[in-house]
Amino acid sequence: MNDNLEPNALGDAALTRPNAGVERNEGQPAPDSDEDEKSDRVRRGRKNGGSADGVAYVPADLGSIWRRFLIVTLIVQIATVATVATVAAIQFKLWAPIDEEAHYSYIQQVAEHGDLPVLGKSETSPEGLAIYQGTYPRPTTIDPKKFGVGGLSYEAWQPPLYYIVAAPVFAIPSNYVHKAYAVRFFDVLLLLAAVALAGRLCRLVLRERWLIGWSMTMVFFALPGVVVRFVTISYLALALPLAILFACELWLAWARHSPARLAVAGLVLGLCLLTELELLALIPVYLLVAGAEIVRRRPTRQVRGILIAVVIPFVVMAPWFAFNEAEYHMMTAGPISQSEVAPIVNPHGTVTPISQLPDNTVSLLDPVLPAEWGASLAPHPALNYLDMLLGVLIVPAGLVLVVGMGRRLWSISLAILGLPWLFTMVELWYVRFGQQSQVYARYTYPVVPILVVLVALATDTIRARFLPLLVNGAAAAAVVVIWSYLIFAYSGAFALT
Repeated sequence: MNDNLEPNALGDAALTRPNAGVERNEGQPAPDSDEDEKSDRVRRGRKNGGSADGVAYVPADLGSIWRRFLIVTLIVQIATVATVATVAAIQFKLWAPIDEEAHYSYIQQVAEHGDLPVLGKSETSPEGLAIYQGTYPRPTTIDPKKFGVGGLSYEAWQPPLYYIVAAPVFAIPSNYVHKAYAVRFFDVLLLLAAVALAGRLCRLVLRERWLIGWSMTMVFFALPGVVVRFVTISYLALALPLAILFACELWLAWARHSPARLAVAGLVLGLCLLTELELLALIPVYLLVAGAEIVRRRPTRQVRGILIAVVIPFVVMAPWFAFNEAEYHMMTAGPISQSEVAPIVNPHGTVTPISQLPDNTVSLLDPVLPAEWGASLAPHPALNYLDMLLGVLIVPAGLVLVVGMGRRLWSISLAILGLPWLFTMVELWYVRFGQQSQVYARYTYPVVPILVVLVALATDTIRARFLPLLVNGAAAAAVVVIWSYLIFAYSGAFALT
């Protein structure tokens, strides 16, 4: 793979190589230096109607009406995400059935005992069981030893970073119900951090078209399925901003050919792996960039910094691996966890054949509704239609645009944006059909915003410059309509009213 694209293949050559083709005299700042990049942004910002500090707020090739439309759409989207995330954190029932109490129990173990729970040994939170039973603040009458897997801290095999970071928040209130809501609000802040980091990634990749890309990612962030999963207690809340931060740092590392930036990306990668094991799919992307840098520097043999950077993620993971070796005699306790939950999720030992790959893949591509509201829109044909349209628009239609870029995809820069999602899908196929374990769309959520930035890049090939804005605005309106129904009218299970 190489990072050279056809001239103007994506509209702005700087989309994939900052300052590509710019001649400079001896003594000028290097093309990838902060000084040169800042001055370039200033020139483009003033030219395209941005501010003097160099931020080009809207593309110059859009008419004034569409520029205003873009700004208004983005304001509405940000307000929507902040509002519905807050409402969901407050109103969504304790506990969400997607293992929220087990994640809460993990945090409690870290906050109150200062160590990690041990799979198969540590019991779940008695206060969590009391909240589940509806008896809190009175003690629960459930005996954890007779409650099967539900009486155990069955999420104890998960990497510990999220639970360690959330422990100080957990410790602030004294009431255990309030502790749950405190952690949920912490997750809301992490979701908003992910929104901001997505804007950062769009600025790096799309330059003066960055607001278009940011608005496209906001459609994903505002989906009910995404909001509910990221504001109820789970490690996904931290995995999302870390995955986007990794993409930002890796993009900069390649754009500037900087070993220091590659080391930072390696550190963030290690943090990703200490948060969610499904983010193992990021490792080959990281190694691809590191390998390309080694090949690029081979004539000069200046590869020590790159090799050090490659080691960093594994150094970050080492303490947790050591803990697992001491407790379970394996690097992770995933196999033990699978054996514990197998009698519940697959009591008859049914083998899923590879022929179900298409249906399984389709189920992984739809992030619109959470499992709790899976059938909530079925009685309303118009809303159900919007649900289906959004399910097609977010990933499948975006992939069609990306594939349409053809051989321009064969670049390191674009691989940074596209391969995380692709490798995650391959990983989930292996887990589903190789290990016969359940997989869900939520496991792809941390890398979907990165893919959406690539989709935004692909829309630059559309001649009707307003069309992406129009489709995006319609999608944002559809999300608002669905949320309005779920908040004000839906009365089924896990209703918000």
